[in-house]
Amino acid sequence: MKIYFAPMEGMTDGILRQTHNRIFGGVDVYCLPFHKLTQSLSLLTREIRDVSPEENEGLSVLPQALTRDHGQLAAWLDFISECGYAAADLNLGCPSPTVTKRGRGSGLLQDPVYLKFFLDRVFSNTLPVSLSVKTRIGYESAEEWPRILDLLADYPFVHVAIHARTTKEQYTGSTHPEAFELALKKLPHPVFNGDLRTVEDVNVLLRRCPAAEAVMIGRGLLADPALARRIRGGAPAGREELQEWYAALYEGWNRRFGGTVALGRIKKLMEYPAEGDIRKKRLLRRAADIDGCISAVLDA
Repeated sequence: MKIYFAPMEGMTDGILRQTHNRIFGGVDVYCLPFHKLTQSLSLLTREIRDVSPEENEGLSVLPQALTRDHGQLAAWLDFISECGYAAADLNLGCPSPTVTKRGRGSGLLQDPVYLKFFLDRVFSNTLPVSLSVKTRIGYESAEEWPRILDLLADYPFVHVAIHARTTKEQYTGSTHPEAFELALKKLPHPVFNGDLRTVEDVNVLLRRCPAAEAVMIGRGLLADPALARRIRGGAPAGREELQEWYAALYEGWNRRFGGTVALGRIKKLMEYPAEGDIRKKRLLRRAADIDGCISAVLDA
């Protein structure tokens, strides 16, 4: 089974990707946080750095774009190709209201007529790289999924990553694995995404959908960085590994952003393994340095 590390804005940068691959491994593809495209294609400094080959040396990564303009996407795909990448991803899955109200991300699912026009134009010429897509199963309701699925199946995406919730559901409530089952019948390479937090979660999915070829995991890997390795039959994370993981991330973020930002980032990351434990979260909030953060999560 192929495992994708889902992009998490402000978290899964090159420092985290390289550190995770070095210490834990098990991930086949690290997905990059999306580039929010503009008419001028003027990417932010962090976006340019994030997609640079130097930032991703030795990794298999998947750059991602957020746009509703086929011209912007075409120019960006040329840029991605010039950076040396052979694959890229289109974001139809972001549920953030600031994105969807502009008709981007999963906001495009509200307008299937325009979405078809957009994709027709995208694929009207030979693309310089292969293109995949990440989507939600609907905007308001999962009942929209069959129509969306039929539309996406008309285009030569190399894979379709499916967050099995609607836009309105955001990241709460149960996922809809039945939507993925339907996708398995109509798409060549669907990828399941949503609430895969443990090895058993993946096993439950595989028992229900034995034909599944790939999964995309985000929060589960932040909570348990050894999860991909464990899915493949490897060992759980040891204390020394986890201590090295947090210390290396802090050191890398401190060099790049300074101590205040680094401490804020490491605390945000540690909220995932501390989830559900009030005492750990309280100690984490009070921690004044990286040692205090590590002690709060690993020793409390």
